[in-house]
Amino acid sequence: MRIKRLMTAALGGLAMACQGPAAVLAQEAAANASTAAHAAITREHRVRALDTLDRRLAHYVMADRTPAIRARLAERRAALLEIADPEAFRQAVNADLLDVSGDKHLQVWLEPRSRDEAEAAGPPPTMAQMAAVEAANGWGVREAKVLETGVAWLDLASFSGHPDSAAAIDAVMARLAGARALVLDLRDNLGGGEVALRQLMGHLAPEPMRLEDISFRRCAPDPADPEGCLQDGGRDVAERYANRVPTPTFPDQPIWVLVGPGTFSAAEAVAYDLQATGRATVIGEPTGGGANPSTGMDLGPWFTVIMPIGEARHPVTGTNWEGVGVQPDIVVPAAQAGETALRLAGGA
Repeated sequence: MRIKRLMTAALGGLAMACQGPAAVLAQEAAANASTAAHAAITREHRVRALDTLDRRLAHYVMADRTPAIRARLAERRAALLEIADPEAFRQAVNADLLDVSGDKHLQVWLEPRSRDEAEAAGPPPTMAQMAAVEAANGWGVREAKVLETGVAWLDLASFSGHPDSAAAIDAVMARLAGARALVLDLRDNLGGGEVALRQLMGHLAPEPMRLEDISFRRCAPDPADPEGCLQDGGRDVAERYANRVPTPTFPDQPIWVLVGPGTFSAAEAVAYDLQATGRATVIGEPTGGGANPSTGMDLGPWFTVIMPIGEARHPVTGTNWEGVGVQPDIVVPAAQAGETALRLAGGA
């Protein structure tokens, strides 16, 4: 169990360093969390979490929203500190963060156990150990098959950020080679890492597709506060492209992407990029609305904040899906999106 928890935390950090949602990590942590372990969380831990969060907000990409967020947390501080249950405390803080910022990535989550305990237990897991965990979870692939009608069906639960996931995506796409169309199911995909995302996108066009650019606020170290930073108002923009693969599996075949409220972050990026470039038809319901890439920052031994540090902008649309979600080309209940796609693709 110790190794499993360490791997979960390490893999989560790897995913968030690319572009992953807080919801994925919070879900993982909650699944592994021990009520007995969390009983060790004291008022002092909650004080430290709020104090550190205030300083960490110096990194927040939407700097114009930071004063209002800090003001809300200061106003609510006494009430928040009276919440002794760690999970209830976390949820209350997150409710305030969301209400003021409107940012679904910006949220606090609980570690399954104290970082101090984890560090005392030994070194973090190796990349090979993390790969074994990812492989056991199918590298995020829930289902991949070619129907009798020649339509491929690919259901992805998440996107891996592990370097080995690129080869895993290639192997899955090889199983779908020769299909005349693709239905890509992202309805229950909360996102994850960028390695698998870029490799998948490399298989969906004849040449590497232009993805959304990421605009990062310049944030220099703050000599007075190692947990903060100094933004100078400038931005650095990183252009992003899909990976180049030797033989794309779906260079020009029709693609239908299934989405819904359970589609978030990196999964939304895939749907949005394919839609913006006219490469796919998106079917279902509007998605969750989390566009800004984020990273995990500690708030002491028990709490972590997922901090959006960049802003996504697609060169075709000039905007993104932050707060509004990806809007389907064909709006149907998410539960009916698969049936609709297969009918349109001639694979029903």
